[in-house]
Amino acid sequence: MVNLLNTIAEKKLLNTKVWTTHNNKRRKVYHNNNLMSISRTDAPKKGDNKIFRLVKYALFNIKTFLGLLFFNPKVILYYESYSAGPVYWYLKWFGDKNKRLFIHCHEYFDAQWYAEGMSLVKLYHIREKNYLYPKATWISQTNAQRVALFLEDHPNISKSKVHVIKNHPPNSWITLSTAKKGIKKNTNVPLKFVYIGSLSLENTFIREFCNWVILKNGKVDFAIYAFNTSIDTHNYLSAINSEYINYLPVGVEYEKIPQILVKYDIGVILYKGNTLNAKLCVSNKLFEYLACGLEVWVTKEQEGSMSYLDRNRQPRIMLLDFENFDETLIESYKNSKKLPLANYNFSFENECAILIGMMNC
Repeated sequence: MVNLLNTIAEKKLLNTKVWTTHNNKRRKVYHNNNLMSISRTDAPKKGDNKIFRLVKYALFNIKTFLGLLFFNPKVILYYESYSAGPVYWYLKWFGDKNKRLFIHCHEYFDAQWYAEGMSLVKLYHIREKNYLYPKATWISQTNAQRVALFLEDHPNISKSKVHVIKNHPPNSWITLSTAKKGIKKNTNVPLKFVYIGSLSLENTFIREFCNWVILKNGKVDFAIYAFNTSIDTHNYLSAINSEYINYLPVGVEYEKIPQILVKYDIGVILYKGNTLNAKLCVSNKLFEYLACGLEVWVTKEQEGSMSYLDRNRQPRIMLLDFENFDETLIESYKNSKKLPLANYNFSFENECAILIGMMNC
């Protein structure tokens, strides 16, 4: 979302207002002077009782609906079914043929997820299927596999309106990382691994990977930047007594990620693939690690990443069994420095160019 807003603001082609919620993870507040305004309401959080949560959802929906009513936009873009309610009521009651609707789905959710999830989101999704999807000019998912499943779930939707927008980092990352890539690389010192993102013991192989790092007894170091963890995961990572594992629960702000990543050799993506969504995920971390010159180790359970597998160029993309590591992997990394360089040129600006062009028509 931030990358899209930055791109829209930089081009100054659209007068844009944003309705969203406050981040309750104590992260830096996003702002951009080239946007007309960003309006925030409190987001539900752990510990809120049912009534308090309901009030917060109601405030977001009412504030967003009233904002749409007074702003009277010609183009509306919403993210995920969570945000569909106020858009539905606005278009249903005040829509006209000149208003165009764009929808982006950052995750793929199947029918079972909706059936077992929040009642409010389930209600919104019914409105989506019956009214918003048919009305939309554009619907996007983050990879081709998710597009295929989405179309299978909704066969009445025209294929021509469903698109892919991959989670690529912005162009600026390439410039920042290229300037710093020369800092490292003596492969005789311990290999430096890094993970940036959310973590849970249930849904990732974090415990298994930490055990492997400890067993290597100084051949590798591992840094974990994770501000969004479950309580048991935080307690586990905090209790690890190893000089080779550095857990940083403060995480790292998005714009500072490339400056952090270029200090490391290999980035890991640890998802177990417990859900269909997780199996089909092509994590934004894959593109971010590669953009900053890191080799990427992905769990074999992430089937969506399989098409990116590349062991013949550096930095390599490796799908691995995180419960049974090959003992030759460290030596294999050192030998990979002889491979030809890959030209990974990821750019969110390129990914969203068609979307922004259509919004600006």
